Amino acid sequence: MGELSVRESQVEDVLAIYPDIAREILDFRDELTLLSRQKILPSGNKLDLLFASGRKLVLLELKVENFQTQFLNQTINYREELIGLQKKGKLLDGPIEAYLLCPFFSSGNISTCEKESVIPVRYLPEKVLMHFFARLRELANFITLKPSNHGLWNLKLLNRLLYLLISPRHTAYLVEHTRLSRSTVGSYLRLANELKLVQEYKDGTFVLTDLGQSYFRLRDKDADDDNISDEQAKVLQEFIIKDPFASPAIFGIYSIVDVVFTLSKNTYPVSQKLVVNYFRDTVGKNFEWSHKAASDAARMYSNYAAELGLVGRIGGSFFITPNGTRFIILLQLHKSIKVVDALQTIH
Repeated sequence: MGELSVRESQVEDVLAIYPDIAREILDFRDELTLLSRQKILPSGNKLDLLFASGRKLVLLELKVENFQTQFLNQTINYREELIGLQKKGKLLDGPIEAYLLCPFFSSGNISTCEKESVIPVRYLPEKVLMHFFARLRELANFITLKPSNHGLWNLKLLNRLLYLLISPRHTAYLVEHTRLSRSTVGSYLRLANELKLVQEYKDGTFVLTDLGQSYFRLRDKDADDDNISDEQAKVLQEFIIKDPFASPAIFGIYSIVDVVFTLSKNTYPVSQKLVVNYFRDTVGKNFEWSHKAASDAARMYSNYAAELGLVGRIGGSFFITPNGTRFIILLQLHKSIKVVDALQTIH
């Protein structure tokens, strides 16, 4: 086993939150219900975990170190204190099973435990933490969210399509009036949908969302359709700040800005060459994007961020902007709230 550096309390957290993981580690057939964590005993010592299973009590003493005799003595003493509480009517009556969990027991250690009616259980702390991450992924979409590549180099190119969607339109209508191919229109619509600018009705037509209508109203009527006004950029900024995990495309815009800010600690301005690989790793595409795919994606999302005023790009270098600074500070706040909400959910 490699070097182990994990706190007992962190492993204990997982087993307290997910008794079914504790069941699997203990090879326990019946259901477990957590009664107490860090229960203070008459001696003042604290028992790691106490479960109930039917009429039975399950004492679980957890260690992240290999077996030591003192761990066994500790478990025995805790069991005796629980029996004492039962005799005084301060704890549910019933047989007590005592388990000692350690990463390693020798055959001699196992025999010593069994003689004292303590059940030795060898477990892997890393496996417990992997179980936790798997559960977290199920509940927190930001863990698995990855940006998509819709083949659109600039957000402003969406305008010719978006401005046709004040009324519901079928794809055929959009193809005819934009003179784009059906597949290109489909890609643009998917990106616009991820940006929460359009929605699709059951009859297959597309129309602007409330955000899309605000975006349309804030256009510069004196400018060409391929222009994004300051007001349009601001309304998209505010939307992304409120929910940076709303979609893959929104996450991609947030991530490219975050990458530039992070890399600016090393060198400034930030070279585009540095951005490509770091962006790929940050968004979880290390094993999915080739260098060219990563380069294209970084270019696209940096274009989006620059169009929204969140980064500045001159030649092959990126610069931090005032709007981008405010954006990233507020995003970190909302991101933290999302993470905390997810952790509360798993409790």
